[in-house]
Amino acid sequence: MRPRTFILLILVVVVGVALAAVLILRNSGGSSSSDALVDTTTGTGAEGTTAQEPNLPPPTATPSVRFEPVVVARVNIPVGQRLTPELLEVETRPNNNIALQGGYTFANIEDLIGRIVKVEVSEGQAVLSPMIALNATDLASFGSDLALYLDQGRVAVAFPFSLNGDESTEEAAIRGAAFAMRPGDFIDVMMTLRILEIDPEFRTALPNLTQRVYQSGLLEGSEFLFPETVQGRLEFIPEINQVAEIIPSDNFIEGQDFEAGTPIPKRVTQLTIQQAEVIWVGTWKQQDELLEDLEPIPSPVTTDETAVDLTEEEGMEDTTTTGPEGTLCVSPISNEIIECPIVREQTRPDVVILSMSSQDALALKWALERGVDIDLALRAQGDNTVFFTTSVSLPQIINEGGLAVPSDADFDLHPRVDDEDLLRPRLPDEAPVN
Repeated sequence: MRPRTFILLILVVVVGVALAAVLILRNSGGSSSSDALVDTTTGTGAEGTTAQEPNLPPPTATPSVRFEPVVVARVNIPVGQRLTPELLEVETRPNNNIALQGGYTFANIEDLIGRIVKVEVSEGQAVLSPMIALNATDLASFGSDLALYLDQGRVAVAFPFSLNGDESTEEAAIRGAAFAMRPGDFIDVMMTLRILEIDPEFRTALPNLTQRVYQSGLLEGSEFLFPETVQGRLEFIPEINQVAEIIPSDNFIEGQDFEAGTPIPKRVTQLTIQQAEVIWVGTWKQQDELLEDLEPIPSPVTTDETAVDLTEEEGMEDTTTTGPEGTLCVSPISNEIIECPIVREQTRPDVVILSMSSQDALALKWALERGVDIDLALRAQGDNTVFFTTSVSLPQIINEGGLAVPSDADFDLHPRVDDEDLLRPRLPDEAPVN
């Protein structure tokens, strides 16, 4: 055997002995430390305690995810749409949803009925509180603020309370339900039409004016036209046993609303427009104007006769001007003495903005341009009744209302109705004080 081969054999034996010794020592020491070993599959030690690395916090249990109801859009909802139950549905969302945690979602559909969206909401998207127009100052920055309050398929029309521009407040109040309507109310429109008979060819009111022809003058080439006169009718008068021409009278009765000598118009009243929604009372105000109205009004600090004199108290040069009555006010914002602002008190609104269908808007426009008498009737809250009414006229009241026309009589009451001494019931000029 060669010396080199003998040396290699000795090295293999030594290495084998060393490995055997290491294995023996490891097996003999494992039983003494078995209590400290950890089951890698369960993560617990021999005594059932949870194993953890030194200098690390104990592990926390993973929280369970809960699902809560959230109102979402059932279909695509455009800007300005008023929400109805058909447009919404309830789905569940995990409680770790950011919008749900922030309190921006709604759990009940009833909380959103009648509200208006100021942004487009896609199908399946949760309806969040920032998407809802809370009031006129909380609307989208594009388009008209008023348009956001209109339902799809309806238009806004401004109806003036004063139809001829010079009516009194009392007349306008009667026409506009005493100005009691407010946004969100529903009204009906009543119209009274004045009907006249006209010539179908001339399109003018009857009776026509006539000029009789003098036939002899016509044949001779001289004047042949009699003076023009109102066309009347021929009628036999028994008292004189002759045929006479009857022409319209030009008598004038105090209080009549038509000119003397003209035909009395036939009046008919009908309920023409129903369930028009009141969007706004008065001229529409923009966002900045509404915010100004919300600012508090300064309170006066002067008496009825004497104004506060800042020059005497502070020794300053008199550069302060006072309001229309020479008064100063305390600003509720800066708490400083300022000139009292001029506050315009609006005695009555000028217009009311109504939401209605395009067809009803056309009918209202035609009536306004033709000078039709129009009155507004306020509906009860939540009343969606569709009324079927019969036009009211004088013949209808007499024939169907049981009104009896009095017969001719040769007596009357005393005093006469036009007597200046006639005592008529009236209210005092000033309301009584309780």
